[in-house]
Amino acid sequence: MEEKNSLRGFLVKKFLMVIFEIAICEFVINLLYSSIVFPGLRDKIGGPFFTNLGDGAYGSSALYTTFFWFFGEALLFLLPDIAAKSVRSFINTYFYRILPQEIGVLPKGNGQEVWNLYYIGCLILLLLLIFIALLPYAAGAVRFGRLIQKEMEQRWKEGRERQQEYERRRSLMLSDIAHDLKTPITTINGYAQALRDEVVTGDDKKKQYLNAICNKSQRMDDLISLLFEYVKIDSEGFSLHMEQADIVEVLRENVALFYADFERKGIEVELDIPEQCIWWEIDKIQFSRAVANLLNNELRHVEKGEMVVIRLRWDEDRERISILFGDTGEQIPDEIAKHIFEPFVMGDASRSTKGGSGLGLSISSKIVKMHGGRLYLDRNSTEEYKKAFVIVLWN
Repeated sequence: MEEKNSLRGFLVKKFLMVIFEIAICEFVINLLYSSIVFPGLRDKIGGPFFTNLGDGAYGSSALYTTFFWFFGEALLFLLPDIAAKSVRSFINTYFYRILPQEIGVLPKGNGQEVWNLYYIGCLILLLLLIFIALLPYAAGAVRFGRLIQKEMEQRWKEGRERQQEYERRRSLMLSDIAHDLKTPITTINGYAQALRDEVVTGDDKKKQYLNAICNKSQRMDDLISLLFEYVKIDSEGFSLHMEQADIVEVLRENVALFYADFERKGIEVELDIPEQCIWWEIDKIQFSRAVANLLNNELRHVEKGEMVVIRLRWDEDRERISILFGDTGEQIPDEIAKHIFEPFVMGDASRSTKGGSGLGLSISSKIVKMHGGRLYLDRNSTEEYKKAFVIVLWN
């Protein structure tokens, strides 16, 4: 949709620019014709065409004068045959023979041959003037076509580069996910065989192996679930089921689910949300998933002893909600920050050894965007946090 709006804006902008250029050219042509060309034709050639049709009564524009002349002739084709013949006979008799003789352009008597020459000369001049008058329009059409062709070639090139980068990231991510799945499978297989063959003895050791199997299985389940969600949201036909919900309560419920994990890891959580209810039209399940992905991102990448700040602000005048997830952890490098919300992004800030997949932030960004909002990264350090992910929703 954004691509279509961008292209539409470009076409309108360039079209108006070309029209403006054509108007300037036409003005210059008419000015030159009125002040230089027409006076010269009238003085040197004369005749009914350049003496009468070109004076102030009809305007001195080459385009308008020529149009009037051709329109008058074409009008005869709309009349019945008898009437057209009568009008044409009158024009041929008076305008083509009597009038030129009266104003002294042609000699009296047998001047038909001279008139034919004069008529052909005027016709050639008028056709030349038509060509000059229409030249800006033809040049404008060619210029507009070239601008469109250049823009489309540039967009195609950029689209191809984006697609190539997307394919590169996807291949890299699939390779890493295959590795992430293979590692726990290998571990689970090794621990399971050790338990089956009774290699390990002692209840404590067996419990340690069983816990490892559970943890690795959970990791695989989380990764597969995340892949499924990404494919589901990115698929055609996916839609939200909107309903009125208390967004404060939705945030509070999701923070509560992660609170014990933050405490277990030794991370301090500062929760700053209003006491009153704020009703908003959201898909409660999908919005909760977006919030959970952001909380999970904080849990993975914030170390022991650091702090996480979760804040909700309601701007009643502007009818806007902002939800901030900040922390005092490490700053995100420039290279990763540029593509942080794109799928398949690799790096310590979104995946690496901390167990991410590069999909959680992308999923959250898509969900927020489908709610008519925006998710962005704030890297401006404050006293409370070094970086923050911020959800902004407008009513």
